[in-house]
Amino acid sequence: MPVSMLHDMWRLNRQQWAAEDDLRDLRFVKARGQIVRAWRYSPFYRERFKSVGFQPNDFRTLDDLRRLPVVTKAELTAAGEEAYCEDRKKSSRVWLKTSGSSGSPLSLPFTRADKARRALKELRALLANGYSFGDRMMILVEPRCLVEKQAWMQKLGFLRREYVSIFAEESQQLAKMRSLRPQVVYGYTSTLRILADAILSDGARLSRPKILVSSAELLDLSTRRLLKEAFGVEPVDFYGSMEFGWIAWQCSERRGYHVNSDCLIVESLRDGRPAEPGQEGELVVTNLHSDAAPLIRYATGDAGVLGREKCSCGRSLPLLTAISGRLVDFLVRPDGHKLSPYVVTCAIEDVPGVRQFQVVQTSPDEVTVHLIASTDRSTVEQVRTAVASAMGIGTRIVVEQASSLSPEPNGKFKVVKSMIRPGDQALLRAG
Repeated sequence: MPVSMLHDMWRLNRQQWAAEDDLRDLRFVKARGQIVRAWRYSPFYRERFKSVGFQPNDFRTLDDLRRLPVVTKAELTAAGEEAYCEDRKKSSRVWLKTSGSSGSPLSLPFTRADKARRALKELRALLANGYSFGDRMMILVEPRCLVEKQAWMQKLGFLRREYVSIFAEESQQLAKMRSLRPQVVYGYTSTLRILADAILSDGARLSRPKILVSSAELLDLSTRRLLKEAFGVEPVDFYGSMEFGWIAWQCSERRGYHVNSDCLIVESLRDGRPAEPGQEGELVVTNLHSDAAPLIRYATGDAGVLGREKCSCGRSLPLLTAISGRLVDFLVRPDGHKLSPYVVTCAIEDVPGVRQFQVVQTSPDEVTVHLIASTDRSTVEQVRTAVASAMGIGTRIVVEQASSLSPEPNGKFKVVKSMIRPGDQALLRAG
């Protein structure tokens, strides 16, 4: 790790214990810097600010942030290059892509400094849960995130990471756990649940990790219990997104999610106004470290509750007491084998021309993809092929083009939806 990153890590670790007034001042200075950058270099944001009669000099307190309009993923996607900062050369951008949980593909550019800051936020959360620099980590990820080349630090035994594809069979994932004996296991909640089922079914004797990190989906009580039973350790949940990296994370107290409030601003809104403490609202986030593509008052699509209470760990970072994230169901192959929804959603997001989609499993041997995409017929065929490959032999894949996709009655969008009853799965296994 370069000396500059070590200094940044030291400073970031100190900031989580800083006085609340100091953190508020820090957020104001950083937010003002992002607003000035967006005004100068992003045509999209400059026009958005003008539409509400706002100029950078009007930003005098953090409350002035509420004068700016909320930005959606669809608006950023439509704006394209207009949303990015013109002073950053295209060659210097690092592109990151969504992981498939939202049903709306999006890629955004970041500077290398932005990306490094994301890594430090993750490291801070891990250290808060007992991580040591020499710990071995096993990370379950989608194939495009697999990293095979080791950095020099890892060759020396520091920050060691082994990446395992979520597409791999559970037997392969178990074999990797046995050989690696990781101190940290890290993965999507649905992927960890499937692996937990395999551990309990196999009766596998595995070395117990000291940290189990779930992410990307809701960690409900039943899943938390299952993971603890299978892995032998209470899971800790991290909340984040491609756009922001880690937004909030549980410490060892697990009394809520510490917001990285020195790196971003999280608002909870009801009908466009701040929700009361303890009241659920739409989560809107401003990135304070996003020099290539400003993200100011960006609607995450999630709902959450900002709490009044402070964590007993003593950190000054505020708490999200509850998060209602994206909703996804498991998929089931005709042989009864459970499949992580990300195996399918990541495959679809790799198809050019896809704007939004929803995957619905209507029966054990049929999956329907509702697709908003370009009119190019090859896009439909590529989606059908990608889903068929993920689901395996025996599943009929139907792709239906749509003009719009509807949320659930509770207002949340379910990117993967299973209509299979538990009894259907039991019959499949018996057969």
